[in-house]
This record gives sequence, C-alpha cells and structure tokens, in this order.
Amino acid sequence: MSASVFAQYYDSPGLGQKPVAGHPQDYKPLGVRAGGFMLHPGVQLAAEYTDNAFFTNFGQQNDTIFHVRPYITAQSTWSRHSLNIRLAADIARYNDFGFRDYEDYFAQVSGKLDVKNRSYFSYSADYMNLHEGLNVRDSEQGFEPTRYDLYGLRVGYDHTFNRLSLGAAYAWRRMDFDDAVSILDGVIDNQDRDRDVGTLSLNGSYQFSTNMAVFVAYDLNSVDYDQAFDRNGYARGGEGSQFNAGLSRQITGKLDASVFASYNERSFDDPRLEDISGWAGGADLRWKATALTTVTGSISSSIEDTTTQWASGYLRTLYQLRIDHELLRFVQVSGYLGYSDNDYQLLEGAPPDARSNDTIFRAGVGANWFINRYLFLSASYDYEKFDSSVPGDGFEVNRVWLQLGIER
Repeated sequence: MSASVFAQYYDSPGLGQKPVAGHPQDYKPLGVRAGGFMLHPGVQLAAEYTDNAFFTNFGQQNDTIFHVRPYITAQSTWSRHSLNIRLAADIARYNDFGFRDYEDYFAQVSGKLDVKNRSYFSYSADYMNLHEGLNVRDSEQGFEPTRYDLYGLRVGYDHTFNRLSLGAAYAWRRMDFDDAVSILDGVIDNQDRDRDVGTLSLNGSYQFSTNMAVFVAYDLNSVDYDQAFDRNGYARGGEGSQFNAGLSRQITGKLDASVFASYNERSFDDPRLEDISGWAGGADLRWKATALTTVTGSISSSIEDTTTQWASGYLRTLYQLRIDHELLRFVQVSGYLGYSDNDYQLLEGAPPDARSNDTIFRAGVGANWFINRYLFLSASYDYEKFDSSVPGDGFEVNRVWLQLGIER
C-alpha cells in the first residue's frame, strides 16, 4: 500500500510516527540503553475537540475525544547493520458518542544489512489494527467504526557504483476488513474489500555532480481480491504500474528539490471496468529558509482502489506544504496545507449523480512547548473541507488538539 493510501484510511496524527517533528538539541530525550539498543518509551495524553463528529453537511454534532497513546521505540547502536522496532497504540474515547470509541495498534520492525561499503539490504515488517474514519467516503460506513488489519513486508537491495546507484525491492501488503453493523441494523459485508497487493520496484540514479542527479523509478503492482466478485458483481483484481523520471538538485546548500514526470496505469480483470491511465507531474522540496525555519512540500499522484458501484478506481493527486519554525529555543510552531484531488474513472452507464470527483482541503497550525528533555505540551488546530460530485456528501470540520507528551 502506498503512503497515500495509508493516509486516506488513517489521518489521525501520532500512530507509527514520532510525537513531534524533532526535539531541539538541548531537549532531546536521552533514552535508556539496553545492550546494543537505545530505548525510547513514551506516552501522549490528548484531548481532541471536533465540531462535526460524524462528518456530515447538516445537523453537525460536536464532541470531545480523549486519547491515550503509549509507544516505545528501540534503535540499534551497532557499527554495522541496523534494527529498529516501534510499538504504538491509540486508545480513543468519545465523551458523548461512546459507540464511536476505538483502539488502534501499530507494530513495525525495520532496518538494513550492510553488505559492502556501498551495498546493503533493507527490510521491514509491520502490522496495524485500525479503524476507518467516517471521512472515508468511497466505502459504506457502519454504526460503529469499521475495523481492519494491515499486514506488510518489504525487502530491498541497493548498490552504488561510483556515480550510478541502482536499487530493487519487493513489497507485499494485505488489507483484511471486518464486517460492520449498518445504521439500519443490517450487516455491511466487507469481505469483498479484502485484498493482497504486491509491488516490484526498480530504481536508478546518476549523479552528474555533488549537487545534481537524474533518477528513474518503476513500480509494477498486482492486486488480488479474496472474492472473485465484489458486492456489485465486478472482478476488481488486476495489475498496474507507475513510472517516474526526473531531476534532483541541491541549490546554495539550503534548497533540496526534485521534479519528475509520472505515468500511472491500471487494468482490471473484469472487462466492464474501465482502465485508468494518465500523466502527472511531481515534486519534492526541502528549503532551509533560515537557521530556524524549514519549508517542505510535495506533489504526488497514484491510482487507488475502490468498491464504489459506478467506478473502477480513481487517480489521486496530492499537494502538500508544511512550514516549521523555531520561535524560541524551546518553542516550535508549524503550519501546513494539503489538497487532494480524486478523479474517478466512471463506468459506462453511470448516473449523473455517481461519484466522479472528490476534493479534500486540509489546513492547520500548531505549537510545541518543550518543558525539559522528557516533557512537552502541544496545541494544534486542523480544518478539513470535503467537496464531492455526489449531492449532499460534502462536509467541513474543525478540530482542536491539546496534548501532553512524556518520553524517556
């Protein structure tokens, strides 16, 4: 599963990630040494206020959600090879709407095996037990959160020949959804969403100088659903690919940027499902504007699966921009903008009100106050606006987070 797909299903911050972008040097947790590892246990206690708990465009209901997020990371300190382990959970309790309570879990092992000075194997294995938010619109939602498991494995090999670097990797992902109880007391059968995704990746780059390189990347994907046909009678398995080619450049030692062209295509086992293909542009940017300010941005595209009745899938284009600033030695402030355009490939005979396009706009600001090496406070505000070609499906939501973080 691509990062964009994971973001689609799980947008709550924190799970599987560091609690803050980066501690100031004088406020970094020291950790606990255990043999050849450094351990960093911690917990986040958060209160989240939302003015639209059910992501509706009418009759909005507010609520306060309390989170407990324990985690622990282990990082090897070996001179060769590396091994990293992270365990985390997000236990959420609604103040008013307890039937939306959930517990999410995350476990990951990753690292690399050094072969020679310029060669190494990389690997990762992860497991997540998550819930599906009501802001996911291209699947049927139940009275209680829909639960699903994510399994993942990845192994890769990279080698550098002087200026030329080559790499190959294979990744496997499995999504396994639980059935859900519908609002009308029926059962939502999600077994037709269970699937395996395999991705073979090849990449290469050539460094013309210390600050400029060209690169290419090719991904070949296969999607295999457990059930031959979904709830609408379609065979949604198939194959796809993505090709990227571009240029990366470091400018004045403060700006790292890459731009690339991307071509995506996807075909399906069922001839009634329209193939999806298209060109897109992409970019990644990291600008150290000042010694205290960093700007990052990206543009990416991908083809995503759906079980929506009148579409074979959709092409997702994602735009992201983030600014981080060290206001004081112990205070960080940040802001971000995000925009996602989901263009659905409709089937022949689709009605005028079928889901053909969704757009999601997100914006937010936040601040972190580091009290000492082991304690920090944070506050943030998030805004999300969803627009859709489906009449009455849009929504707006405002969320405020207050958080206390403790890390050893």
